Amino acid sequence: MYKFNSVFFVICIMILIFIPTHLVKSNTIDLVSVEINGKNFYHAHQYTSAKKNHILVSENATSTEPPKTFAPKGEKEFSTKKYFALKENDSESNKTKSVTKFPYHRFDVKVNNDIQPSDNITVHWEGKSLPGRQVTMYGWNVAKQKWLEIDRKLAGKYQFDLNGTVSAGEYVKDKKISVIVQDQVGSSQSKSYDYSFVWMSDTQYYAQDHPAVFKTLTEWISQNKAVMKIKYVFHTGDIVNKGGDERQWKRADSYMNTLDVAKIPYGVLPGNHDKGDDFKQYERYFGENRFYEKYYYGESYQNNHGHYDLISANGKDYVFLYMGWDIEEKDIEWMNKVLKRYSDRTAILAFHEYLEKNGKRSQQGNEIFEKVVVPNKNVVAVLCGHYHNSELLVDEIDDNFDGIFDRKVYQLLADYQKGPKGGNGFIRLLHIDEETNSIDVQTYSPHLDQYFYYDPDKYPGKDAFSMDIDVKRTEKMIATSYFEINVYKKIRDEKVVFSP
Repeated sequence: MYKFNSVFFVICIMILIFIPTHLVKSNTIDLVSVEINGKNFYHAHQYTSAKKNHILVSENATSTEPPKTFAPKGEKEFSTKKYFALKENDSESNKTKSVTKFPYHRFDVKVNNDIQPSDNITVHWEGKSLPGRQVTMYGWNVAKQKWLEIDRKLAGKYQFDLNGTVSAGEYVKDKKISVIVQDQVGSSQSKSYDYSFVWMSDTQYYAQDHPAVFKTLTEWISQNKAVMKIKYVFHTGDIVNKGGDERQWKRADSYMNTLDVAKIPYGVLPGNHDKGDDFKQYERYFGENRFYEKYYYGESYQNNHGHYDLISANGKDYVFLYMGWDIEEKDIEWMNKVLKRYSDRTAILAFHEYLEKNGKRSQQGNEIFEKVVVPNKNVVAVLCGHYHNSELLVDEIDDNFDGIFDRKVYQLLADYQKGPKGGNGFIRLLHIDEETNSIDVQTYSPHLDQYFYYDPDKYPGKDAFSMDIDVKRTEKMIATSYFEINVYKKIRDEKVVFSP
């Protein structure tokens, strides 16, 4: 009988040893021995995201990586749909995105009561990110009261994993261990930059049919003023769809006023849809009176049908020159006077119509190029809308006719009005990088929280590219060698003595 019991015991041990790990429940013991830091341990419990009863999964985004506190505000438990996706190992349905913050997934695991401080815990994560982005797994260290790195990797094209081992004594409190996996901020943020400009155009259908999208755009810009270092906002026309519809103008007025409240400099111009009754509503809501007291507003031309703004950012001086719909010779003359006056400032021009949807200049665009862009050496870029497409045309110009190109002029068309909801809220972000002496362009929708209107794999360079523009700080200096004032009075009857 004793021999039989011994044999039975050995058989039971062998069965336990060879049972696959994935079949072991959380309250069973796997006697397979593993070595961790030179010591032997056996597998006692397993908790997986496929079983919701032990793991609470949340999502959030914070302004720092890792978060500064144990439980940052804004954490939201996964939806039933996302929990199901975890069970099915479906990472595509569990994406958490953010534009200005660091998104993360959080895993709070309730462990069994038999946990001891001397126990070791292995942590394993599988998932995806965008190629080239660093993804880090952190654990909450209860002794140090902070998130500490466990593992990190640069994401590739395919799914990858993160792994690490921590001690229960340092990472378990009240029978719970907390782990987060955090991604870098969105692709436009992965490269450092010094400040940003924002460019919107053809908001006409937002003003007419989708005011919530319009509202989202200016609110997002205002809310991200500090984080994105936003110094200025361009609007290249067709603010509304029907220039005679006061309801649309009131909406546009209210939403653009969000930028006024946030004290963000911006400029507008009238497009063809803004005309209405000879631009009367445009002049009423966005004429000279709206801007003339703003510190950056240079000068109005025909009640803000044209104007220029003077912006200095991080020591770099710009002049942003606008001219509205249907440009004539007298308008060109005025623009040239402004550019000559501010020839020491880097100039960006804004028009409603300049490039056609095929990426070539229109007849008006060619006239502007020959009469304004080419003669003025400080012009580096031209922004326009009107035609639904995204195009970039780059011209190299020989300013001193020595056979060597002296500058590149980047001519950009960005108009998404024919997309869903009048364009789905896509705008352009222009990030200025002083280190690389360039402006990086990204296309982003605050409404969708999504980069790229056009598929970047099918249309590379259409919605994201870099412009080789001199953005280095402009050195300024004043030196005085002598100063004098003289006062002369009219001689009357009093005696005047002239000193030698």
